[in-house]
Amino acid sequence: MDQITPTEYPQHMFLSRLLVKSYRIVQSMNGTYLRSLGYENFKIGHIIVLMNLAEQGVTTTDLAKKAKVSKQAMSKLVNELIQEGYLISQIHPQDLRSTLLFCTEKGNQFLEDLMKSRTHIEQKFAEIIGRERLAQLNQLLTEIVSHYDELESVDSINDKIASTKI
Repeated sequence: MDQITPTEYPQHMFLSRLLVKSYRIVQSMNGTYLRSLGYENFKIGHIIVLMNLAEQGVTTTDLAKKAKVSKQAMSKLVNELIQEGYLISQIHPQDLRSTLLFCTEKGNQFLEDLMKSRTHIEQKFAEIIGRERLAQLNQLLTEIVSHYDELESVDSINDKIASTKI
């Protein structure tokens, strides 16, 4: 395999910088789209919570494990979503010490709007690079993320990211 060194690219083209800028572009586009629909105070962590809910309900502890954030960070996000009416909690039928979280109608509507936003963003990107190249980019990034998904060192920044506003 050929070794690539950062000096082969101009500074503004480093892969890490391009990935960060791409993330910021997507975050900005998502935020703009969702704010246009009236979602003003959403954090990235709120999206993480809602995207990881199961129809049969899930505990805060399970959500924290799945999202790779601390229980404390997840509890804060969950409480914010309950207060805003996106989630409800019910006593766990098999374990009275814990609660199960469920999406409300308002939470489900947000998820629908988020999917519309993502479709909108992908359409914009496809206009620039074409659908085939966008699919290739998605596949390549999926391979990289899947490879590193289990590493503990990657998880340490998730709490900070979860509290970032969209």
